[in-house]
Formats: sequence, structure tokens, C-alpha cells
Amino acid sequence: MTGALVVIVVAVVVLSVLHRRSQRADAADRARLFERVVPRVQDARLTRESGGYPVLTGRLGGHPVTLRPIVDAVTLRKLPVLWVELVVHRALAVEGTVNVLLRPLGTEFFSPDAGFAHELAPPPGLPRPVRVACASADRAPSPEVLADLIAPATELCGDPATKELGVGRGGLRVVLRVAEGDQASYRSARRAVFDHPRVDPDAVLRAVAVLDATGDRVSAGEVLS
Repeated sequence: MTGALVVIVVAVVVLSVLHRRSQRADAADRARLFERVVPRVQDARLTRESGGYPVLTGRLGGHPVTLRPIVDAVTLRKLPVLWVELVVHRALAVEGTVNVLLRPLGTEFFSPDAGFAHELAPPPGLPRPVRVACASADRAPSPEVLADLIAPATELCGDPATKELGVGRGGLRVVLRVAEGDQASYRSARRAVFDHPRVDPDAVLRAVAVLDATGDRVSAGEVLS
């Protein structure tokens, strides 16, 4: 074996080892996404999904919750975004789901918005642009009921980190931004790389408090149907 060939073989081996180490380090970092939230969640349980990020389930505010990460890298000319979908599971006496999609682009693959054909006039206080919709006209709340339903979440919807809000029979849902992708990695290799993202527990608790307040109003009959 010539000296040049030895150098090439050694280089390939070294690069392979470094690549595996990098993959393990990346997987370990992704597993820590909810490390600051877990201590605040009762009966916390983490399960790994195919994308490497964990899903967190447990209880907050007395109700079961699910926090699921979403990697959004499908929008052209826009850096990837890491979102977290927070669902508070509780039965609510509403006619159907009302969905509020903030700053709609038409590329929100994670949103159920496309399935809601009946568009509603946004209540006062919601930031624009926004699409408020439900499944059909016969399940549409009146403008007064819609305003009452959304009122506790108006400030949350005004937060630039909030992407979507949903209220339905099975509970309440909000999508929050966690991090934006590294520009260099995305421009050069179209890779969604995030710099050690960690979900903010205070942001989660604030969102849960808003969703609980909204659900409590429905349960108490303060939102008329």
C-alpha cells in the first residue's frame, strides 16, 4: 500500500468516526429539548419519535397535556423553524373546532387549517394577517360567541412566537416557536440545524394558563353557544 493510499484510508476512517460522534452528540442534544420543562410537569413521560426529538406527555394545570416538536423547513426563502405544539386534553361543550392561524403562508403542513372550509371574521384584538375558520357554516359560532371564546387568548395570539390556536371538543391547542434554524447550514446544505434549542418552561406555563382560562370559561357556561 502506497503512502498516499494509507493517508486516504486513514482520512476516511477518521471522518467516519467524527461523523458518528457528531450524530451521537446531535441526538443527545435533541433529547434535551424539554429538559427545562420536565420538572414542571406532573407524571412527565418522554418518548422518542423518528425525527430524534422527544414528545413530552404529562399533566399541567390539572389536565393531561402533550408537547410535540415540529420541524418546519418547507417554506422557500425562509429559514427553518422549530415549533412546539401544546395540546391540553379536556372535553369541552362546543359545536366544533375553531382554528386561528396567525400569519398564514399556505405552507403550514402541521396545521389543520386546510380542513376548515368556513372562514370567520376575526374578532377584534386579533393581530393581522390571520385566518379564523371552522369546519362548516352550521357549526360556526356567532361573532359574539367567537369573541367570547377567543378573548382570554387575545394577548397570547399577539405574541410573535404564537403561530396557531385551536379550541374544540377534545381540548385546546397552541403552536409556539422555539427556535429558528442556523442560516449558514440552511443556505449551504439545506439542513435544518438549530443551536441547542430548549423549550422555555415559562412560555409553556403561560400558554397552559391561557388555554385553561379559555376552557374554564366554556365549562362554566360563560361562552354562550
